[in-house]
Amino acid sequence: MFLNAQTLDKTLHGSLRFQPAADFAFARSLATAPLAPIEIAEAAEFYPVLFTPNGLLNAVAVLGLRERNVFLNEKNQWLGTYVPVHARRYPFILGRVADTDEYLLAADMDAPQFNTTEGELVFTDKSELNPYFDKVIELLNTYEKNLREGRVVMNELETSGVLVAKDLSFREGHEVHLIGGFRVVEREKVMALDDATLARWVRNGLMALLELHWASFRHLPKVALASSRPDQVQ
Repeated sequence: MFLNAQTLDKTLHGSLRFQPAADFAFARSLATAPLAPIEIAEAAEFYPVLFTPNGLLNAVAVLGLRERNVFLNEKNQWLGTYVPVHARRYPFILGRVADTDEYLLAADMDAPQFNTTEGELVFTDKSELNPYFDKVIELLNTYEKNLREGRVVMNELETSGVLVAKDLSFREGHEVHLIGGFRVVEREKVMALDDATLARWVRNGLMALLELHWASFRHLPKVALASSRPDQVQ
């Protein structure tokens, strides 16, 4: 997803039309989805919630242990009640303007939702963005805001040293395939922190997120099992 993201521009995309996708075929190879903290409670009901290995710290929903989303059935319908915002927002994304706090609406030009014959015109005849996309922009702004605010709180996981690398695996026939690229919070390291830190994490909601993170480990076996076979999670 987002392999050809471009800032939407009337000159370049004046004839572009948007037709909502009939299914989630575009997310077939989506193995992880970044989560805003506000999503974690719902996401943890269905997916393992782990953390990115480097760069900006994000919680992610693990959707498969190789390049395949095991939460899609043969009709590319999403199994499970909660679909991460990362998938729901596609093909739209906010593009940051240089090092400013200004964002512009961008989209993946390779997305199947775009064409030049059917659906809503992206731009009006007055060269303005179609009001149809107001809810899209609202969703994106809320999502980005939640991600930024969440990183401020979750950054304490980095500085406190409680994150550890985690290798996941799935079995294919007689072979076991190891997949790295994730981190988890080690409960013992958290419990060894000083009382002031633990109290702060309780007050700012971080401890509640960690409990959801740990509880979501129960989904790892089913994702590993589904990743080792062609059919989806049941």
